[in-house]
Amino acid sequence: MIPMSFQLRERYGTWALVTGASSGIGCRFARELAAEGMNLLLIARRICLLEKLREELVEKHGIEVRCVKVDLSADDALTTVADACEDLEIGMIVLSAGTGVPGPFVECDMEAEKRILILNGLAPVEMTRWFLPGMYERGKGAILMVSSLMGFQGVPYMANYSATKGYLLNFGEALHHECKAGGVDVLVVAPGATETPGAHLHEVDYSKLPLSWMSAEEVVDAALKQIGKKVFVIPGVRNHLTACLSGGLWSRGFVQRIMKRLARHALASKLVK
Repeated sequence: MIPMSFQLRERYGTWALVTGASSGIGCRFARELAAEGMNLLLIARRICLLEKLREELVEKHGIEVRCVKVDLSADDALTTVADACEDLEIGMIVLSAGTGVPGPFVECDMEAEKRILILNGLAPVEMTRWFLPGMYERGKGAILMVSSLMGFQGVPYMANYSATKGYLLNFGEALHHECKAGGVDVLVVAPGATETPGAHLHEVDYSKLPLSWMSAEEVVDAALKQIGKKVFVIPGVRNHLTACLSGGLWSRGFVQRIMKRLARHALASKLVK
């Protein structure tokens, strides 16, 4: 019988790749997969944080860990990642890197918005296309994509971000059904408000929003329990109910009006009306 702590390694292989692994949800995925006995290829821009995490995981779990400094919104990002693991069989990829900038779209930095499109949308597509053939060849593998509760509807003042997360939700949902026959499990996790360093990068007064915060540990635990079982997982009962409400066509306008009203209180811009 396979020990409980090594089931993912047995199902998918000995190596997993995690993007956005330097902090937040990606970092937590790295820790949980290390506890499952999986060797790790960690991807992020902040190499110093990756190296610190590598030391922790090697000492605690005795696994192999490679760290690669990559800006996934750069033109040569996929080449850098591919070169770093050309001698490895990557059995699982966790696509958790992502970002967004709150505020009126009319005020946005267009270059920054283009990078968001690439990081949240194009990069996961390219990474999936690169690693999927090897998984098909071996007849096993897993692809886990981190979307967002905002992906279930357009969110005023987070227009580009919610659109990219909606794309990821639909992309992963479609691939779940495409890849099942090839032995590859695809899961999309759509967290709500999650307590991570990235949540505090912008001027948002969260005290004025009716948020129920979850920890990264809760999000990752929910995802790993459902991989191979569901198309997507929405951690937290309250978040699941919110998604059920906002996903219905009859309710989309209602939810968007609420989100717009909340943004007036939480964002500082004078153009939030």
